[in-house]
Amino acid sequence: MGRKPRIEYEGAAYYIIQRGNNREYIFENDDDKQYLLKQVEQCKRGPGLGFRLFGYVVMGNHYHLLLQTQEKPLNKIMHRINGNYGWHYNLKYQRSGHVFQGRYKAILIQDEGYLLAVLRYVHQNPVVAGMCATTADYRYSSDDHYRKNQSWLVDIDLVLDSLAGDRTKAIEKYIAFMAEEDDANYDEPGVIGDDSLYLTFQSQTTVPERKRLDEILVDTGLSPEDYKLIKAGSRRRHLTPYKRLYVEIALHHKYTLREIGDNIGLSDVAAFKLLQPKSK
Repeated sequence: MGRKPRIEYEGAAYYIIQRGNNREYIFENDDDKQYLLKQVEQCKRGPGLGFRLFGYVVMGNHYHLLLQTQEKPLNKIMHRINGNYGWHYNLKYQRSGHVFQGRYKAILIQDEGYLLAVLRYVHQNPVVAGMCATTADYRYSSDDHYRKNQSWLVDIDLVLDSLAGDRTKAIEKYIAFMAEEDDANYDEPGVIGDDSLYLTFQSQTTVPERKRLDEILVDTGLSPEDYKLIKAGSRRRHLTPYKRLYVEIALHHKYTLREIGDNIGLSDVAAFKLLQPKSK
């Protein structure tokens, strides 16, 4: 049976995994890792293949990218990056044959609110592998771009602006978030078909009986009058605690942020921001 075609469209955001052939080491040293990142940079800035880059990490036998396509489809971008690196690697080490293991794995990130969680997963790769103690200790990831507020390669604004309007506070929250442990495995999401690109961030724990979103909203304890206000899209301040509790419960019932927000007239990003601690 042939492989299913990838779902690719302008503006799609992907979590990408590309491994070395037979999971062999294809980034032998720092120079190899720097060469790959140079190809990513040239492809991002070059004519016709531009994209937004939210994160990356280069390990010994694989690399991850978090990017959003623009005019050109993902397959064109990955063909350019992998083709250039494969040519370089074979020439440098006087070898031939495939450098990468088949086609890359690309998981479509349907909900923008999960971008920060996947970014942490990417940045924690070297920590989990025992290569360093913290995400800040590893040179070949985009973590440093966020900590130092550098946007020359990585598009850091979307993530940091979702944490706080003040950039200093946003970076502080980012650093704290990166230090938190996360046992999720976004390489193998809980519900994903073979070659499917749809990402569902479901845990492997027991899922509670799923309530309707309106039932969850009522369960927060708000009055009938406040229920009507929230459903009508009211932004009154006294409603915020109820909205926050609603989002937390709904996430526990495995609704996406987009579904949660749509039910009360919020964007997925606005729903995500309700979960963030208040700036002092």
